[in-house]
Amino acid sequence: MLQRKISRNIAVIGVAAALGAGLASTAQAEVDKVRFAQQFGLLYLPMHVVVDKKMVQSCAKAAGLGDVKVSMHRFSGGAAVNQALLSKNVDFAAGGIGPLLKLWDKTKGRLNVKAMTTLAAMPLKLNTNDKGVKKLEDYVGLTDHKISTPSVKVSIQAVVLQMAAAKKWGPENAFKLDPLTVSMKHPSAAAALLAGGQSVKSHFATLPTSYQELKSGKVHNVLTSYDVLGGEHSTVAMYNAEAWKNDNPKLYKCVWQSYRKAMAWINNNKKDGAALYKRFTKSKLKIEEIEGMVGDVKEMHYSLSPSRTMKFAEFMHSIKAIKNMPASWKDFYWENNYDQNGS
Repeated sequence: MLQRKISRNIAVIGVAAALGAGLASTAQAEVDKVRFAQQFGLLYLPMHVVVDKKMVQSCAKAAGLGDVKVSMHRFSGGAAVNQALLSKNVDFAAGGIGPLLKLWDKTKGRLNVKAMTTLAAMPLKLNTNDKGVKKLEDYVGLTDHKISTPSVKVSIQAVVLQMAAAKKWGPENAFKLDPLTVSMKHPSAAAALLAGGQSVKSHFATLPTSYQELKSGKVHNVLTSYDVLGGEHSTVAMYNAEAWKNDNPKLYKCVWQSYRKAMAWINNNKKDGAALYKRFTKSKLKIEEIEGMVGDVKEMHYSLSPSRTMKFAEFMHSIKAIKNMPASWKDFYWENNYDQNGS
C-alpha cells in the first residue's frame, strides 16, 4: 500500500515536472526570423551593414537562439513602412521621425510602437529645376509645379515643408504648400527633375539623389531641413511594436546591439562603408562620390543620439498631426536608448 502511494506520488511529480518544462520551453521560445523594412538611400547603410555582415545571426547563435533568418524589404515612404509594420509584414520599420511620431501616437496604449534606435542625421534638401523658384515664397501661386515627397503629409519631408511654411507665414498657414505635394520614390523624382518637362519640378531629396541632382547643374537648392530646424536633426529611426520586443527579449537585444556595432563600424571605416553601400545596392555612383558623402559628417552623420526630435513632436502636436504630446524623446524611444544624450 505504502509502495503504491509512493509510486503514485512520484508519477504525479514526474508529470508536473514535464508540464513545467513544457511551459518553460514555450515561454522561452523566440521567433527564428527578423524582417526589416527599409527605404531608399544612404540613410539605410547601417541596415546594409547589419544584413551583409550577418550581425544579428551571429549574436542570436551566441545567445543560444539557434539559426535566425534575417530579411530586408524595401518600401517607398513612411506611410508604406508604417502600414507594413501594422500589418505585421515586417518586424522593424525604418522611417523618418515624422512617421515614427505618427505611429507612436496612433498606437499609444495599444500596440505601443517606439524607436529601437536612431539611424542617421542628414539634411533633407528641397531641390528644383524651376529657375523661377529661388525661395519658399516663390512656390505660392504655381499651378504647373509639383513637389515630390516620399509620402504626402506623413513623410519627414512633408512635415519639414509644413514647418517651413509655418515659419514663413505663421502656424495657421502650415499647410499652404501641401496642395503642390505628390508622393513619389526618390529615384523616380530625381529622374523627373533631371529629364525636365515633367509636372514634378521640385524634390525634397535625400542622399545620394540630392547629390546627383545638384551635381547635374540642372537643379538648384531652395532650402534644407537643417535651415528649417536650426541645425542637425535626426532624420530616420528604426521602430517596432512592444509585443515583438517583449516576446523576443534576447533577439531584440541582438538587433539593437547589432545596429550599434554597425554604426560604430561605419564611423570607424567610412571608406569600407562606402564600398559596402556601392556593392550592396549596386549603385552606379563612383566610389569616390559615395566616399565623399559618407565621409562628410555635415551631410551624413550616422549617430545613435536622437537630435531635435522633440521639435518635430512639438510642431506635429501644434497642427494636430498627433494627439499625444510626449514629455520627452524618451516617450517614443525604447529604454535601450536612454544612455544617449537625446533631444
